[in-house]
Amino acid sequence: MNKVLLGVAGAVLAIGAAVVGGVVVAMPVGVSGPGAVLAELQGHTDTDSFADAGDAPDGWLPGWVSGSDVVVVRPGEAAGDDSGAIRADLVLDPGTELPADCTPADSISMPWDGGGSWPELTDQQRCGDWVAVQLGDHLYLWGETSAGV
Repeated sequence: MNKVLLGVAGAVLAIGAAVVGGVVVAMPVGVSGPGAVLAELQGHTDTDSFADAGDAPDGWLPGWVSGSDVVVVRPGEAAGDDSGAIRADLVLDPGTELPADCTPADSISMPWDGGGSWPELTDQQRCGDWVAVQLGDHLYLWGETSAGV
């Protein structure tokens, strides 16, 4: 009897692990960590990835952005009427710089999306409706969706 119960318990655990593993594998590129996975599953965020910045739909990135390995996180259907924030990170094409009209931005916080692994961001720049931080060849951006992004 004990062997049967152990076998059933083991099977239930194996099925549960397979389901959790399948959900994690099915997550879009850029969704990492339990908070981000939960936000995505609950529909609070909608994450998309693109090989090239030009592949992203109009308005999802500023027009001056040129790069690859793009991840864009937008408010999901469960985010409600609150317009929320959109954020993106990507690898900049060589020679790409922030526009000359960007200005230093003090005390602007990064949007919370339920998780993620952004580094400590400093030297924030306001570039129109976007806040941008360039760290080497990597660019981190965020803006309010109500601002037309």
